[in-house]
Amino acid sequence: MPDGTLISAPLACCDTAPGLLPLAAARERLLRAAVPVVGEEALPPGMALGRVLAAAPRAALSLPPFDQSAMDGYALHAADLAPGAAPRVARRITAGEAAGPAIGAGEAVRVLTGAALPPGAAAVVMEEHVALRDGRVSARRLPRPGANIRRRGEDLAEGDILLAPGMRLDARHVALLAAAGVGTVAVRRQVRVALLSNGNELGTAIRDSNRPMLAALLARPEVTLTDLGVLPDDPEALAAALRGAAVGHDLILASGGISGSDADHLPGALRAAGGEAAVLKLALKPGKPLAHGRIGGALCLFLPGNPLAALVGMLTLGRPLLARLAGLATEMGPAPLAAVAAAGFSRKPGREEFLPARIIDQDGFGLPLLEPSGPFGSARLTPLAAADGLLWLPAATERVAPGDMLRFHPFAASFGLA
Repeated sequence: MPDGTLISAPLACCDTAPGLLPLAAARERLLRAAVPVVGEEALPPGMALGRVLAAAPRAALSLPPFDQSAMDGYALHAADLAPGAAPRVARRITAGEAAGPAIGAGEAVRVLTGAALPPGAAAVVMEEHVALRDGRVSARRLPRPGANIRRRGEDLAEGDILLAPGMRLDARHVALLAAAGVGTVAVRRQVRVALLSNGNELGTAIRDSNRPMLAALLARPEVTLTDLGVLPDDPEALAAALRGAAVGHDLILASGGISGSDADHLPGALRAAGGEAAVLKLALKPGKPLAHGRIGGALCLFLPGNPLAALVGMLTLGRPLLARLAGLATEMGPAPLAAVAAAGFSRKPGREEFLPARIIDQDGFGLPLLEPSGPFGSARLTPLAAADGLLWLPAATERVAPGDMLRFHPFAASFGLA
């Protein structure tokens, strides 16, 4: 590994500028206000992919459902697990056929992998270890009792709990549920999210990129989305839209309108609509401004208007909030990967930072070598599109030198972005 003295700058303590709220504290504040949605539905396992379990499913049958052969070979009676034994081949069983009558001393049954074993089978000798002479089996290598047999229920027994509530179902779980004969599973209902962008400039001088980006991030099985479009900088129109969205939604997600200028009305509109709003200043770059609150039964999360700031806010705060609402048992953030700086650069300390970066090579230990993917700017989309992920820098970091160890969040591995 690179010399340990090189890691001191980027892994220094996370002291933040006075008056700014650390990202971890902001995340805890948001999660404290959130509880999982109420309600569930029953779905077949194949239709429940990506959904969150509301109750623990139990196996409807044992796995394996019967004693079965783990190999192509010959099933032998216990009396024939002895040197010199030469039982005759009585019959053949393939996978899917009935096991038939019990096997007796002096009898061997030809079995294929997965075939049901007849009662009395003590072991299966692999066909590679067998010599056949005149319809009789001579084992060149005798198996131990129980060898090459998958016993009924050795994987799981009928009635066993398969999965814990709060898990997100993936392809592995669907396979287990199908194999265990589970017809339907109880999953939490989807989180209902209303999405809007705010700003008079959107759709005229500037195209709205945040709403399509956030909609793409919300395209998840546990979410159902209502697109409210672009709303102008009109306090009354914003208040009316928020009041309407509070009905039938669990979360109202917006970007823009929170930086504090005289054209930023979202927090005030939320209060005017009868809701509660708090405006935060985060020790985060990009994404210093943030607002959150509640109206009726809906939580509100208002992200900055610049695209990179909105993306970072959604990945670091919006995703954990959605996980809590969806009922996921754990909301741990994505674990960063170790990486190495390919080039040096300086920065202003005081706020932790997520910087778009690309992988240009690997070092001698196989770690990715990183460099910023373009000129920094929270409104710049080209460096973001060229990046392989987000490089995380602690608040106290002033200088990154070539060879420094870094913490890197690849878009696909850390955030599930295709």
